[in-house]
Amino acid sequence: MKFLYHIAVFLIMLFWQMVANGQVDATARLDTNAILVGDQLHLDMEINFPADYTIHWPEYNDTVISKIEVLGKSAVDTVLSEDKSRLSLKQRLLITCFDSGYYAIPPVHFIYTVPNDTVRHFEETDAMLLQVSTIAVDTTQAIKDIRAPLAAPVTFKEMLPYLLIGLAVLIIAALLIYYLRKRKKEEPVFRSPPKPKLPPQQIALTALDDLRLKKLWQSGQVKDYHTELTDIVRNYLEGKFDINAMEMTTDEIMESLKIIQVNAQAKDKIRKVFQLADLVKFAKQQPLPLEHDASLNNAVDFVKESMHLNTARPAVEVGKKEVALPIGDKVEDKKDEVPNELGESSKTENKQTE
Repeated sequence: MKFLYHIAVFLIMLFWQMVANGQVDATARLDTNAILVGDQLHLDMEINFPADYTIHWPEYNDTVISKIEVLGKSAVDTVLSEDKSRLSLKQRLLITCFDSGYYAIPPVHFIYTVPNDTVRHFEETDAMLLQVSTIAVDTTQAIKDIRAPLAAPVTFKEMLPYLLIGLAVLIIAALLIYYLRKRKKEEPVFRSPPKPKLPPQQIALTALDDLRLKKLWQSGQVKDYHTELTDIVRNYLEGKFDINAMEMTTDEIMESLKIIQVNAQAKDKIRKVFQLADLVKFAKQQPLPLEHDASLNNAVDFVKESMHLNTARPAVEVGKKEVALPIGDKVEDKKDEVPNELGESSKTENKQTE
């Protein structure tokens, strides 16, 4: 009885294994069964099973068997049937062999489990045979040398490091030469950009404020005070109106100011500044304290009232020709004098009949 019991259990398990295996279908196939040494081919593995089964996928790392090497492998691809009742797993291996001969590739072994069953089931593919042949050698021909490697063209990516190194060397050499030349000439290597030039009115007003703070006439330096005051005004006239005021007398300056479209009150103020300075410098006059301050205030008022005027040279029309006249030149209403481009006049002579 005990013997019959064991036989019954074995038959039940065998039947269950056959039923379970009928639900799983595994295949493995090669691209070809014959290759030359070193050729590459694909080994495709696939298993189809119910969606609720769990499959343990076989792993091939470096070799399939000792002589057949794995060069690469794809990811395991999963495909679900339209009714979502079955799954299909696929993977492709890239393999090769470098020894000639016949090689039996053993079946691919898949292990899987069934829901509500602790028994581990398996499914195997068919075994495969691979023939690896060597290249046929014609012994009747003479032995030839091994062909030399082919020269591959140089790419830009390969040349890029050398180009960058060469460019860096050129830049360093140029900087070194620039530095040595500057050092030889005793010039600074780096120069700060020039400061923007201030307008003449801003320079003049700042200088007048500084002169007020110096308190020169209060400390007895009356001549220095008026000399510096008139120099500030002269520099302003040169910078603003292109009048050579530093080389002119007071009368010449006032004559030049006739062309400037400044009001008469401002001209009167600047006349008083120059006249008082002349009395101090040449007649050694000692003005009253109020006159010192009034002279500086007159200079400030003149700058503020003339700073908005156009700095271009005025144009005067002589006869039928319009010419630019330098500020400071006197225009005489004479028909026989026409200023030319050099500031000189050419006289026209009337023909007289004898």
